[in-house]
Amino acid sequence: MKKVLKILKILFIIFIIIEIMIAIGSVVVGPTIGRGKPEKDIFWMLVCFFVANVCIYEYLIKIIVLFYKGLILYPLTYFKVFIIIFFIILFFKLRKKFNNKIAFKYSIIPMIIMFILDISFLRVVPDYSSKTHEKTVTLIGYKKYQQGYCLEEDRILPKDELYKRVVIDDFTKLLVCQDNLYKMIYNSITSHKYEIHKDINLDNYKDYLRKNVYSKEYVNYKELEPVDYTKYLVVKNNTAGFTKPIILPVGGVRVSITFYLDLAFEFKDNTYGTYRFYLFDEFDEREDKEKEYKRRLEEVDNELLWYENNIKKQRISYNYKFDNCGYSNFDPEKEAID
Repeated sequence: MKKVLKILKILFIIFIIIEIMIAIGSVVVGPTIGRGKPEKDIFWMLVCFFVANVCIYEYLIKIIVLFYKGLILYPLTYFKVFIIIFFIILFFKLRKKFNNKIAFKYSIIPMIIMFILDISFLRVVPDYSSKTHEKTVTLIGYKKYQQGYCLEEDRILPKDELYKRVVIDDFTKLLVCQDNLYKMIYNSITSHKYEIHKDINLDNYKDYLRKNVYSKEYVNYKELEPVDYTKYLVVKNNTAGFTKPIILPVGGVRVSITFYLDLAFEFKDNTYGTYRFYLFDEFDEREDKEKEYKRRLEEVDNELLWYENNIKKQRISYNYKFDNCGYSNFDPEKEAID
C-alpha cells in the first residue's frame, strides 16, 4: 500500500510540474497573441492553457493505448524487454552492495540462461486468426505444426476440409473489406452479400451476360437471391470452385459485379490465389445507344477472355497465405485502405 501511495505521489508531482510549465508558457504566449490588450491577454492565456492541456494529454493517452495494444499483441516481446530491464536494474543495485563479479553472477548470467531457454523451448508459428498473425508455442507444438497439425484442434485437417475453410475465411473477410471500403468512400454503412441468380448457371453465364448487354443492367439485380455459398462449394485436388456462379454485387456510384465460377481458388503449399472476373455495370444515357451496346459487349468479351486466358496460362498470383487451421492472412482493413 505504501508503494502504491508513493507512486501516486510521484505521478501527482509530475502532473503539478506539467501544469505549472503549461501555465508559464500560456502567460508568455497569451499576451503576444492578445497584443497588449488586458481583456484579450487573459482570454488568449486561457485558450493557450486549454489547448496545451488537450494536446499533451491527448498524446499521452495515445502513447498509453499504443503501449497497451503492444502488450496485448506482442506479450512475449514485452516480457523479454521487461526481463532485460529487470536484470540490468538488479545488476546495478547488486554492484552497489557487492563487487562486479557477484553482481554479474546473480543478474546477467540468469538473464542469459532465461534467453537460452526461451530460444531452446519456444517457437513462433503462423496463426492468422490472431491480430499478430502468429502464435508462440513450445518446441513440441512447433514440431507438430511442421507436420501439418492444426494446434487449435490437435489434428491434421484433410485437404478438402482445410481448403474449404480457407475459402470460407477468405469470403467472410472479403465481405468485411467491401463493407469497410463502402463506408470509407460513401460515409455510409451497408452489408454486402453473396448472391445467385436462378437463371444463371455454369453453362449459360456467358450468353446471359452478352444478352443483357442490350439492357441497362448486366444482371437483373432484383432477381438476385442471398445464398449460402458453401452448399455449392466443391474442392478438387488443389483447386476449389462452385457448382453455380456466385455473384458479389457492390453498389455505389459505379456498380460492380464479381463472378466466382467452377475454378475460383488454387492452392500451392500454404498459399493461394483466386480466379474471378468482374464488370462495372454502367450505361451512359448521354451516349448513342448502339455505341453503348457495342462498348458493353466489348467489355464483357474482353473480361471473359482475360479470365479464360488466366486459367489456361495459369496466370495466378499466390498473394495470400493460410495456416494449418484454414485461416488466411487476408486483412480486410488493410485491403480496404490499399
